Amino acid sequence: MSRAGRRLVVVAFLLAAGVAGWLSAGGLRALPPAASSETPGPLSVAQFYALAFADVDGTRRPLSEWQDKLLVVNFWATWCPPCRKEIPDFAAVSERYADRGVQFVGLGIDSADNIARFSRSETVPYPLLVAGTGSLPIMASLGNPSMALPFTLIVAPGGRILRRQLGPMDGKSLQTALDSMLPG
Repeated sequence: MSRAGRRLVVVAFLLAAGVAGWLSAGGLRALPPAASSETPGPLSVAQFYALAFADVDGTRRPLSEWQDKLLVVNFWATWCPPCRKEIPDFAAVSERYADRGVQFVGLGIDSADNIARFSRSETVPYPLLVAGTGSLPIMASLGNPSMALPFTLIVAPGGRILRRQLGPMDGKSLQTALDSMLPG
């Protein structure tokens, strides 16, 4: 085996060991909703809605664009298998709930090129924005101190975080959560 091949095996082993440790420590769990209706974590509501990221065409999109909707914000990456696995469910649920005042936004912790390539190869009916790895601290300030992916927030109109989900979320769980937050 070549030196590069051995290095790849070692990196893969270390990554697998880290994921196993994270999972055994309870990595996949729903986090409790924020206690305060005024601030999503250390960010104020104004700071949360002022966050803006480029879409795959390079247009800056502030989260305030959707502040009057129930907002599902999914932090994901193209290199994250659980993230990629949940996106088809998120896409289906986003279409099912679009006329009920629910907006989905994917914040890619990845490069613009990777996210653009992904958006060309997969059908995702909601905006995929380029957050990049520099936005990892934003996840921590929103209640994900481990900065692990995938991480999903459901935010009420006006900015109150109703649910934090660390780890993948299947379509049925997502629908159940949304149904409990929407009127009749």
